[in-house]
Amino acid sequence: IEEGRKLANKLWNVSRLLLTDRVEPVSRPQSLEERWLLARIAAVQADVESAWERFDFSPSVQALYHLTFDDFCDWYAEAIKPRLGEPEVRATALAALERLLQLLHPVLPHVTEEIWAQFHDSRLIVAPWPEVTHTYAADLNALDRVQEAAAIFRRSGVVVDLAGDEQRIFAAVVRPERAKANGNAEKELVRLRGEIERGERMLANEKYVANAKPDVVEAEREKLARHRRELDALSR
Repeated sequence: IEEGRKLANKLWNVSRLLLTDRVEPVSRPQSLEERWLLARIAAVQADVESAWERFDFSPSVQALYHLTFDDFCDWYAEAIKPRLGEPEVRATALAALERLLQLLHPVLPHVTEEIWAQFHDSRLIVAPWPEVTHTYAADLNALDRVQEAAAIFRRSGVVVDLAGDEQRIFAAVVRPERAKANGNAEKELVRLRGEIERGERMLANEKYVANAKPDVVEAEREKLARHRRELDALSR
């Protein structure tokens, strides 16, 4: 219940920000974060529809939660905030919000209906279910390096070298100038190498891999892959 309340509040506040100036919701993505979000929405929608066909509701709700809280609110909305005065940016944001509300409505009906009413005359409950479009599938992982840099900075205070759109998004979302960025890069490198060594040793243990639950083993593999990416980012 508490997580649901936090999600509803977060979505409500971000929606209010996007709706301060009304424009026609039209998707015209131009920036990296816009294409990334549309790719994320399409991917999650496909996963949700597949889960619902199997009557497997728990993973679909988790996927929608992370799409809304993490991708839409924490990353996309923060990344575009400095450019919200541009009509094209706001129009694309409202089109993305429109699609997100449609996906969320079956599990979060009241809040999504109320937000929908602020820029539609019709009811959300009778709106057609959107079709999955994979137009921007190539950008599905476009923010991986930025998000890894953010994780490193928030954990250690170490700033990873980024450039172009990645640096712009990092600055808008993480706002490193507000924190004391005096992390010890060498200390973080040592920590990551230790984590990688631990993960490799664990996954090389055939008895562990055979006896542990598959989801636990998969989580360890994902953790090892993440640590390797972070080490690579810091070593450049």
